[in-house]
Amino acid sequence: MNHNDIQFVLCQSAAELAAAAALIDQRDDNAHPLDHQAFAQSRAVILAKTLEGEMVGCAAIKAGSGPVGELGYLVVSPLYRRRGIAQGLTLKRIEVAKTQGIALLFATIRDENNASRVNLLKAGFHFWRNYLSIRGTGNTVGWYYLALQESVDIDGIMQSLVGDRVPAP
Repeated sequence: MNHNDIQFVLCQSAAELAAAAALIDQRDDNAHPLDHQAFAQSRAVILAKTLEGEMVGCAAIKAGSGPVGELGYLVVSPLYRRRGIAQGLTLKRIEVAKTQGIALLFATIRDENNASRVNLLKAGFHFWRNYLSIRGTGNTVGWYYLALQESVDIDGIMQSLVGDRVPAP
C-alpha cells in the first residue's frame, strides 16, 4: 500500500472527529495530551483513509478565524508511516486553507522532530525562527510559515504570533 491507496478527505461527522481524536490520543510521542475541546473547534480536520475506509491518519487547521491559520494535530498510524501520508495530509490542509480564504499558514515544530520539519519544507513552508518553548521545558521550537496570498506581511504576522517568546540561542 502506498500514498495512492489513501484518500484525503475533510472530516464530516462527529463520529469521524471522535475517531480522529482517538487516533491522536494513541500517538507514541504524546508529550502533551490532546485538548479534545480545542480539537473539536478546529477550522478543518483532514482524514487519511484507506480505500476500505480505515482511518490511518489525521491532521487539522487549528481553531481560530481570520486570515491566519495554524497547522497541528498531525498523526499517522505507526503501520502506515513512511508512505507519504503526512505529506498528503499537509497538502490537503493547504488546499482547504486556500478555499477558506486563509492568507498565511504557520506551524511550530519541536527542534528534534525532523520528520515534521522535512514534511513542512517539502510542502513549501519556510523556516522563520527558533524560540524557546513557553512550557518551560527548555525545548527549542521552530516556527514555519507558508503565504497563501500575495502581499502578506510575513514578518509582522509572525512577530505578532510569537509575542514575547524568548529567541533560542
